[in-house]
Amino acid sequence: MWRCPVHDSRRDWRALTVALAGSDLCAVLLAFWLAAALVWRPGIGINGGNDTDWLVLLMLPVMGVLFLLQGLYEPANLLVGAREFAGVFRACAYGLLAITIVSFLLRWPLSRAWTVVSWALMTAIVIAARFSIRRMAAAARHRGRLTTRAVVVGVDEDSIALAEQVNQPGSGMRVVGILDDYVATGTELPGGLRVIGSSASLLQTASRLQVHDAIIAPRALPWETLRELMISATGSNGLRVHLSAGFYDLLTAGVQFAERNHVPLLTLRKARLSTVERAVKAGLDRGLAVVLLVALAPMVAAMALWQWRQGPGLRIDRERVVGQNRREFGLMRFHSSAPFASDLLRKLPGLLNVLRGDLSLVGPQPISSADAALAGAMPISSIQPGLTGSWRQAADPAEQALLDLYYLRSYSVWLDIAVLYERAMVRIRPAAKRALDLVGASLLILLSSPVVCASLLAVWLDSGSPVIYRRRVVRRGGSSFDAFKIRTMVPDADRILREDETLHREFRTSNKIVADPRITRVGRWLRRFSLDEFPQLVNVLRGEMSLVGPRMITLDELPDWGEAGRLLLSVRPGLTGLWQVSGRQLLSKADRIRLDAEYVRRMSLRLDLTILARTLFAVVSGHGAY
Repeated sequence: MWRCPVHDSRRDWRALTVALAGSDLCAVLLAFWLAAALVWRPGIGINGGNDTDWLVLLMLPVMGVLFLLQGLYEPANLLVGAREFAGVFRACAYGLLAITIVSFLLRWPLSRAWTVVSWALMTAIVIAARFSIRRMAAAARHRGRLTTRAVVVGVDEDSIALAEQVNQPGSGMRVVGILDDYVATGTELPGGLRVIGSSASLLQTASRLQVHDAIIAPRALPWETLRELMISATGSNGLRVHLSAGFYDLLTAGVQFAERNHVPLLTLRKARLSTVERAVKAGLDRGLAVVLLVALAPMVAAMALWQWRQGPGLRIDRERVVGQNRREFGLMRFHSSAPFASDLLRKLPGLLNVLRGDLSLVGPQPISSADAALAGAMPISSIQPGLTGSWRQAADPAEQALLDLYYLRSYSVWLDIAVLYERAMVRIRPAAKRALDLVGASLLILLSSPVVCASLLAVWLDSGSPVIYRRRVVRRGGSSFDAFKIRTMVPDADRILREDETLHREFRTSNKIVADPRITRVGRWLRRFSLDEFPQLVNVLRGEMSLVGPRMITLDELPDWGEAGRLLLSVRPGLTGLWQVSGRQLLSKADRIRLDAEYVRRMSLRLDLTILARTLFAVVSGHGAY
């Protein structure tokens, strides 16, 4: 389980609020100044005199109040989702209205161009500044900042999985324990969790452990216990109580409160968009569809020319799917994207469906006519299906259906933009990582070639040939390949390991052998400074490995990973990784598995660059190598 020191979250949130307030103030002033420069006025407004200067000074506290009223300094609205940016848009729109009203009442002659440009720039600059602060805050969360302590109430499979997910780096919350009435206090649970008390001790535990959040798993508790918890939570000071899982999933964004003769009722909203939402969504869909078609037209032309030379030419397949109001249409895809192995290019004809109004860029998952006819199938037909959507985050059909319902009930144009941004990042990150691999491996091969040649010569003089050792390891997807290393052991090292029961048992226990007798004199020096791994740069260029990734393992070692094995097989093994910069051979097998799993979950270009920089210091120091 990920562990990181959790600092005083209240002080961190206060600092973040001050930073946001200062950023907003500077952004508003910058917007007014740029607007004046862009409309070619010597000062602000038509007159450029003191009157309009006073208007700007008056608008600063007004905008501050508007930001405050929109909840832009409330932790619940910050750092995640699109709610923060939507609040900025509304606050700036109200600010435009306030400028108009004040100038009308006081009869100040303001430039209409300045007013409109001020509003547009204010919205853009404030959002850009807050986005930058959000990125810095995300990095701080990985270091344990802006992270609150929480407890989960109720033990079952879902609550344990929820706690493990919340404990992932950067979530902003860390579960310190679980409360339950049926599992004994002190019991160890999967994921490094522990039962720390009963549900009745929630308030006392929160006070003792300085917990600010409690997550209740309703399906793990009897109704009486759940009712008592909710009653006691309403009177608690400073403890936020959340409900998770069960039927409450449907209540997150799709209910209205009503009252009938003093009886409170929750009414599910209709799963459909308003007229305004439909118009905005259609405009966004068609505008982006045109941009993508124009931008990718050269690649489509190259693809068509290549396929025409290879065979029958470019072919388009049509799959009958259920659209809005259960009207069927043909979802278009290219039969093949050759010579490019691109799923994006293959789906490109779907943009024509978007322009025709049959499909949306973001929406529920398209369901074929055959699947829709099956018993129990319930396609969401009140909105066009999407080329992409929230459903791509899950593989299970039931989870995909629930995500589609979430999407529809909580729809906003910001949600569409957030989904499109995340899907773009999903495609860009692998390309950026591969570019880093190619450039980095090429430079390292060029710079290290004299050292590698000298090392190969030293191995040959010390223990003869072969000088290169091929280790059969697992690659992404589950197949295997030969990873190249400079040989650091005697030529028959594998046979010695098989025949020596003591060595074999030690290796099976920890995947390492302290004071391994098979290592040669030259090999010990090569290992100390990781010079034996330089030939793996060839594996990186061939696309079998990455500069940074999980530790490469053999097929025999794969079962030791358990459930984490699926993470390992989803990425290329690395020349270095978190395990390399966190202790190397001094780590236990469990620690290496945990670090590799953590890397896959946190994988980013910035993390790769950080690990590469730390690897240099680890190699130079020789710490943990033997």
